[in-house]
Amino acid sequence: GLCPKMKYHPLCGWIFILLPHNFKRFADIIIVLIVFIVFGLFLLLICPFFLKFRAFYDKNLKRVFFAVNLDGFPIFGGYIERITEGFAIHLSAAKAVIVPYASLLGMPSNFSLRKDYFIRKVHILTEAGSEQAPQFPFMYAVAANIVSKIYGTTRETLGVPTAFKNDVLLYENENVFKISVAADVVFNLLTVFITLSKLLLRKIENGLRK
Repeated sequence: GLCPKMKYHPLCGWIFILLPHNFKRFADIIIVLIVFIVFGLFLLLICPFFLKFRAFYDKNLKRVFFAVNLDGFPIFGGYIERITEGFAIHLSAAKAVIVPYASLLGMPSNFSLRKDYFIRKVHILTEAGSEQAPQFPFMYAVAANIVSKIYGTTRETLGVPTAFKNDVLLYENENVFKISVAADVVFNLLTVFITLSKLLLRKIENGLRK
């Protein structure tokens, strides 16, 4: 049935004999490729990525400028300003995302970013000065140092090796208030998928409740 004319064509018999062997070699190659693809995807899921977050706030400009880099490559950046409806996140000159106040208040969280993502280093630099009340920046510097010491000690007690640094630069006879934040975070794609799954499940749960 596979080769009805095999008795009239001798080559047809050789083709019939060689075809199963070729199919077997092809199947072996497919299996090897599948193994390599699965192994590569597994490595990609657990491979660590280094995220650098930088933010800067200036009271005079009333904006928060930010930038995010992944392994040294710029991902996105822009600035945040407060509007009547909430906060406007400007990712480009023609694109902005509006975050209402209602979405920020009372929003439950079933996961902790501090636990899901490893924060390696946090550095905060505050520039403060007041021409009318110079004692306020000084009090802020003292309070910020106390809070940073407590936070750093708490993180060490919990066994989380996060390098936390807080510096305050005081200005004399100037009205200045600027804050710079730099954070380095380590994560992998598996953690991102878990976070997105939790967010999706939360939205489904909220939708069912409504």
